[in-house]
Formats: sequence, structure tokens, C-alpha cells
Amino acid sequence: MPLVFANPIGFWALLGIPVILLIHFLQRQSQTLPSSTLFLLDAIDRQSIRGRKVDRLRNSIPLWLQLLGVLLLTWLLVEPRWNSENSVQRIVLVLDSSASMEAFREEAIEQIGREIPRLTLHSTETAFTLLESHMQGNRLYRGVSLTELLTSFETWEPSNSAHSPEAALRVGRSLAGTTGTVIFVTDHLEDSLPYGATLLSVGEVIENVGFAGLSITEAAETGETTWQVTVRNYSETPQSRDWFLAAGQQRTSARTLTLEPGATRTLSGKLPDGAGRAELVLEPDLFTRDDRLYLIVPGPKPVTVAQAVEENALELVTGILNSLENAPLFERPDEASAAEPDIVFATYNPLAPKPLPRVSIVLLNQKNVPQTFFRGPIVSSNHELIDQLNWQGLIAKNSPSIPPMENDTPLLWQGERPLILLREQGGFQQLIFNFDVIQSNAARLPSFIVLIHRFVDRIRSGKIAPRRENMELRQSIELAFETTENAAPLLLRTDTKERSFPLNRAALLQAPGDPGFFSIRQGETSLLSASANFADTREADFSKAASRSDLSALPTEIIEHQTVADPWWKLWAILLLLAAILSWHFLKQADHTDPVPEIS
Repeated sequence: MPLVFANPIGFWALLGIPVILLIHFLQRQSQTLPSSTLFLLDAIDRQSIRGRKVDRLRNSIPLWLQLLGVLLLTWLLVEPRWNSENSVQRIVLVLDSSASMEAFREEAIEQIGREIPRLTLHSTETAFTLLESHMQGNRLYRGVSLTELLTSFETWEPSNSAHSPEAALRVGRSLAGTTGTVIFVTDHLEDSLPYGATLLSVGEVIENVGFAGLSITEAAETGETTWQVTVRNYSETPQSRDWFLAAGQQRTSARTLTLEPGATRTLSGKLPDGAGRAELVLEPDLFTRDDRLYLIVPGPKPVTVAQAVEENALELVTGILNSLENAPLFERPDEASAAEPDIVFATYNPLAPKPLPRVSIVLLNQKNVPQTFFRGPIVSSNHELIDQLNWQGLIAKNSPSIPPMENDTPLLWQGERPLILLREQGGFQQLIFNFDVIQSNAARLPSFIVLIHRFVDRIRSGKIAPRRENMELRQSIELAFETTENAAPLLLRTDTKERSFPLNRAALLQAPGDPGFFSIRQGETSLLSASANFADTREADFSKAASRSDLSALPTEIIEHQTVADPWWKLWAILLLLAAILSWHFLKQADHTDPVPEIS
């Protein structure tokens, strides 16, 4: 089994060997005793009369006992340990997958390539696991090859927003076990990491300027599309960057933008006529993710609307229709067409009942309205359509009710009367205002129009139709699509690659992790045309980036976990004590048997 010394500093104890040898090279100082007889002079060994001096090594039992004691003491001090048989060391690397790590990706790979081999010297086998830090982080590698571990970094694409690595570190600790090693690789300092993780930070302060906001508006009167973006300097020094706008084959001349430390500037302009998308380009720096901004003219799904209301409600409904976005009036292609509008605005008179349209917003309208008003507190239900809407100022007259159904969902009450009902059953989607809206003050309440817009957006989101949108990187995408048995899968396509999603995984759809344009189709049907842009300004600020490695203490911990101590250390300690006692005994005995001293 390979031998490991846990405390190499203990080898300094070997310096005791030359010290002992030097001592034994020295002679004792002679003593002078007066004598009246000179016949003993020939029998006396010649010794120094000048005190101690280097003469010759005098072989003796104390010498060898003392040398043995130094060797035993050194052996105990260096703490020898042996690798356990079949020991497997587990190292889990958790990579910070936030977007800022893109600037230090190569430094992180290089640092890991230098540090990790030192941690594998004291075990017969090392199992590696490579994880990303975000909640849906992928396991990039799991195996025992260091070469394959370093190669697997090629698939690492840090592009997420700022997040806590705690969940990934918890998974890492469960994989490493109590004696394994968990290393968190990031670009900033952490005061303390949970689950016994060790920090490896590879960041540094860099100068960064990038886009930090986007707004696109389209004027309904002129049809002009204007854009407005924000540029921010995250550095502590003034920065200058060139920028330009590209749309199709057209490109503006480069302009220079100068920003003071921490300053923000707004740029604006118009898109060329007929350009549905464009690209703003900023002179690149070390962090390139926020140096390009992809613009697409947004457009929600069209929702066709129709109205079937009494004349006294026409003005109110016309105003509501004009407030809806991308909601053209329904026009039947021909008399024989079976096409229907997406939403119908209808009035209902309880005294002259009639069937209601399948998808509709229904306004109760009774021409002979009583003079009494509803009494009692107004109470809202806990429903997303009416959440945080204030109806306390509503004044409505006590008119007959629209007959409720068993599965209707009341959204608003006053006393015992349900004032607003949601009917979703048997293919019906109806928002029913169960009070005379014309004779009330509902049209002057913001909650009234907001509720109608929410319901229209609810219908819009469920419609299978194309839409255009500017999105953030890795933003979740909600789509309406065909769910029949033979429906085609969803296809997400960017400028460089495409990916197919089965329908049962459509809930996992996200915008790409790299900035750019992308689209989603189902068969021949276009569902989404969009752009994905970096938008997390926290990740663009490198003022707190720093480098630090806490891995220097890991080899000692790994030795303790992966090796066993010398089982005979108690015996060596006893032998050391015995050698000291014997050496002392023979030295005392030598003092009593010294040769006759020199006589003067």
C-alpha cells in the first residue's frame, strides 16, 4: 500500500542525528589531581588537558540508542499513513452557471486542471461528478477519468440569471457522501458555503459596458416603429464604445458613446420601413453577452371580436373594443362559412331570455330598471381574473338576475347576489356581468375594464395562432398548440441549431440560453417568432468579482479520510521511551567507570 506522510515537517527532527554525532566526537574535559608518585604516568591514557575538542567518534551503546531515538521520534512526528484498500475518493464539482461566469470560463477550466490532480494522489481511485448550479442544472459528467472530466467542460454554457447554489450543493453533498469533497467554482467570494463545500473563485474586476433595457412601440396612426434602449457603464472608469443598428441588409454608421463611471444612457430611433426585426451592436468587451440586442416588433395573437348588443349599450361596448390590442372586428368570409369570432360582446335581458354565445362577455341590460340599489358588503373571490381589483365603489341597481348554472364560478358578490360570474363548462367560456351595467357606474371603475382585458387575454392565450415577442434568456414559454393524437411535435429553431420537443414536454419550453432570434413551429404552423436577450444587470456587474482558492487545506482532509494511521505507533512510542531510559542508564554507568584522570 502507498505510504503517505501527513506531517512532512516532522522530518526536521532528523537534524538531531548530526547533533548527536557532533556531541560524540567531542572529548570530556580532564580533571587534575595532585599526586606524590609518578610511576602511574605510563599507565594513564593520553587525554586532552584543554577541555572538549573534536577528536574521533567514540563507538558506544548510548550513541546507537540516541540515534535510534531520533529515528523513532521522526517516524512519530511525520505521522505515516497508508491508503485504505479499495478506497474510492468522491469529488463533486458544482459549476456556477450564472451568466457572469462566461467571462472566466477558460480561467476556471485552467484552474481546475491544475488543482484537481493534487487531490487525487492519496486514493486508489477517484470518482468525479460535474454539476451546474441552477435548479434545473445538468450533470455534465460522472466517471473516474480526469481527462474525460476536463473534456466535459466543453458542454458547459453558463448563461443563467443570478441564483442561489444551495440546492445544487445539497445534491453534491448527497453524491459525495460525508467523506467526499464538494467544490463550488464561481467568480465571486462567498463568506461561507453550506454542506461543507469548498470555494474556488476565479473572478476578477473587469470593465463592462452593455445594454440594460429595451422598449419597442408601434404607432397605430403612422405605422412607424420606434425603439428605445438603455446602455449602462458598470465600470469605475469612463468608457467609450462604438455602436450601430443593423436591419436586414441595412446598417447605420458607427457612433461613439461615452459614459461616466456607473452612468446610464438612453438611445432611441426608428426601425426602417417594413423591417420586422433589427439588431443593435455595441463594441465588444470581455463580457459579450450584453453587447448585442436583438429587436423584434412585438405582436400578440390576433383575437377577432364581434358585438351583439342593444342600442343603449353600443357606445359602451365600442369604447371597450377600441381599447383592446390586436383585436380586429370579425368579418365573415362568405355566407356559407362556418367561421366564428373568438369573442362576442352580448347583452342579455332577463325578461326576454335568449341563448348566449359560446365564448362571450355578457352584460345584463334590463330597460325597465327598478329604483332600488343592491345593499350589503361587496366581496371578491380568490381568483386570478379578479385578483387585487377594487370594486368597493360599484353602485348597481337591484335588477332581475341571469339564471346561474350549477358549475358557475362567482367572482364578485354584494350581499346574497353574485354580481359577476365565470362560466366554463361544456365548451363555454363566458364572463357574465350579472347586474345592469348600463344603469351602474361600472364603466367609470378601472376594475371593470381591467377584468375584461384579463378575460380577453385568457381567450387569446388559448388560441392557436402566431405571435411575436421579445424575451429574456431562458424565459419560460407558454404556448397553445394542437394536442390531438397525431399532432406534430414542437420544433424550436435558432440561427445555428434546432431542437424538437415532444408534446408531453412542452411545459419545459424555454427561450435559448444565447442571445439571438428564434422561432417555434408545430408542423407547418408558426406559433412564435421571438428574440432572446440578456437582461440580468446583476450578472453584468463585475465590481465584486474576485479570486480565491480554499483548496489548499483539502489534501490534509483527504489524507485523513482516505488513509489509515500507523497501527504500531504506541509500540514506537514505548521503544522511544525505552531507548531514552537505556541511554541515560549507560551514560550514568560510564561516569563511574571513567579512566584514571591525568595526574600532575
